[in-house]
Formats: sequence, C-alpha cells, structure tokens
Amino acid sequence: MKPKNYFSVFAKMPLEAKIFTLQRALNCHPDEAKEIIEKLENELKYQETLLSLVQRKAHITEQETTLIDKIKRIRLSDRRRSREGKQEKLIRLRYFHEIERLHKEGIGWRKIAEYIRIYHHKKISHVTIRNAYLKIKKQMEQQQEQ
Repeated sequence: MKPKNYFSVFAKMPLEAKIFTLQRALNCHPDEAKEIIEKLENELKYQETLLSLVQRKAHITEQETTLIDKIKRIRLSDRRRSREGKQEKLIRLRYFHEIERLHKEGIGWRKIAEYIRIYHHKKISHVTIRNAYLKIKKQMEQQQEQ
C-alpha cells in the first residue's frame, strides 16, 4: 500500500477544516490558526513564483538567486531523508515535549519508556525514544539556525 501524503490531504481540505486541524494540533485560537494558514499559503506561492522565474530565465536579483538555491536545497534534502517510522512519528507529534521535560528533570530513558507505557499505554523501547528524541532535537536546532 502506498503511504498517504497528508500534506496533499490537508491542502484539499476546506478552510474551516484546516483551521480546526491547526487549532487542535497547535493548541491555538481559530484566528491564530487562520493567520498561520494564510502565511503558509503566501510563502508557498512566493516560493513557487521564484522557482517558475528561474525556469523562464527571467531577470532576478542576487538575493532572490540565493533564496532559490536555498529552497531547492531544502526540497531536495527532504526527498532524500529517510522515512519516519510509526513510533518516531508518534513521539514527534504527541510525546516529544513531555519526553523533553522528563529528560531535563534528569529521568533516564528506561524510566521515560516506562512512564509512556504506564500513562499513555504505548510500549516504545527506551532506545527508540532516545534516538527519536535526539533526531528531532537535532532537526529543531537546524531549523532554528536557518
């Protein structure tokens, strides 16, 4: 079975459904969710416009050229990135901040795995939790640098 592309599912949703989804995912006010959607749409339109200008060999500034190169690099690196497993995705979407809090309190990976098993009824090995946590943390740091 082919994996589902949830971004295309999200893109096809009506505006009210997008707002509801972002509101639940980010725990924010509906107005804030609508503003985020508008910003995302504007940024995507801008990036597509820049890329189409390159294809048409239109006159573009040096600043736009560097931005286009950065966009291309990011899009290519996303394609090459290994696929995320179910447990890693679950950790990223649901448990990351809780794991981060527990880890900062000095609790070990085995205890964190047991905590998730007891309080969330999910059995995830301590190695998987540790690797996913470190990978997600590294990705977040790289995004902040950019």
